[in-house]
Amino acid sequence: MKLFQRTRRPIWTYATVVMLLSIPAYYLIMRNVWLADIDQDLEVVKQKVERGIHAQHLSGTALSDAIDHINAIDAGVQLSLLPADSARTDRFHTLVKFDALHGHDEPFRIYESTVRLNGVPYAITVSRVVEETEELVTSIALVALVSLVLLFGGMLVLDRVYAGRIWAPFQHLLARLKRFQVDGTAHFQAAKTGVTEFDELERELEQLTRRNMAIYAEQRRFTENAAHELRTPIALLQGKVERLFQSEGLTRPQAELLEEANSGIRRMRLTLDGLLTLTYVDNAPLHADAVCDPEAIIRALLDQAKERISGLGIALELHVAPDVRWPMEPAMAEILLGNLVSKAVRHNVRNGTMCIDLSAEKFSFSNTGADKALDTERLFKRFSAPAKGLGLGLAIAQRVCERQGWQLRYSFLGGMHTFEARIPNAA
Repeated sequence: MKLFQRTRRPIWTYATVVMLLSIPAYYLIMRNVWLADIDQDLEVVKQKVERGIHAQHLSGTALSDAIDHINAIDAGVQLSLLPADSARTDRFHTLVKFDALHGHDEPFRIYESTVRLNGVPYAITVSRVVEETEELVTSIALVALVSLVLLFGGMLVLDRVYAGRIWAPFQHLLARLKRFQVDGTAHFQAAKTGVTEFDELERELEQLTRRNMAIYAEQRRFTENAAHELRTPIALLQGKVERLFQSEGLTRPQAELLEEANSGIRRMRLTLDGLLTLTYVDNAPLHADAVCDPEAIIRALLDQAKERISGLGIALELHVAPDVRWPMEPAMAEILLGNLVSKAVRHNVRNGTMCIDLSAEKFSFSNTGADKALDTERLFKRFSAPAKGLGLGLAIAQRVCERQGWQLRYSFLGGMHTFEARIPNAA
């Protein structure tokens, strides 16, 4: 989920809930307000009827004739005589009944109360049709709904449009960071965006990338110096130990000590070679248009190892698809395939099997060896190999795959240890 979507989701969720709740709430509030207004009108009608009859000073017979006349015209007011010293409790309610004027049932708002005319209590019922009121309230609610929908939709569209414009500097910055290479010659240049936060981010990234380029250059110089300064003394030590082996009068204990020293020097040289290779893999520039021929590389590697393969009696099966090309630096491919071939030979068994499959979509190396699966927790960790080797071969192979965007996987099936990876965007 994108950042602007994550930040706006609570706001739009809240706005949606408020809109959905506001429509029925608006309708109910308008309806109650309108009914309260109608109730006031009904009370006013009652007061007018009461005052109008009192103002006429009608006698008993004239009063009865006036009440009969009011009831007969059916204008929404009905009067009826109550027993002496009794009264009706004031009450408002809505009742659906037949309306002769409209010819069908209509909802009526009814007010029931008591009036005293010439000292005699009368029940008064004042009513009014509320259908027109309901239609008016519904129309107002619909107008409010349309207005809210237009407001909500307009805000959503404007938010998307302006969010794209606001985040455009960030997208531009991200694109430039993806193109930046720490081993390149072009420096990352901060750009003016007009947004304070993005301008500050641009400046900080410019300083950070410059520091990283300086550190990388220093690390590269150190690696080159270490390779030059350490290889020479190690070679001299190994040469002197080999000369001591040829000395006259060498005793057996002395020979054993020299063998241990020679083994330590050889292990030191292998460690140095492996670490330098890892450093090269981590820091070597990768070119997007690089292409290699894995078939030529694997055949050259197998040719170099043919004596070891023949000496162990390993049955080799090589399957290579025609015209295979990988989007990879040839030097990197040689390191990757060389380590996998070395692993498959070194950890094999006498009269074992080694199968290699190369295609444009994937590669796999399978070999016989230990009769159980390897520990995947330590398999690709540096210096975590069993007795054979230093434990750098698979670490180097995995690192090469990681730099290519591939994933090196291990499996154990049918007594075969298999390392494979899929190759996206192969040529």
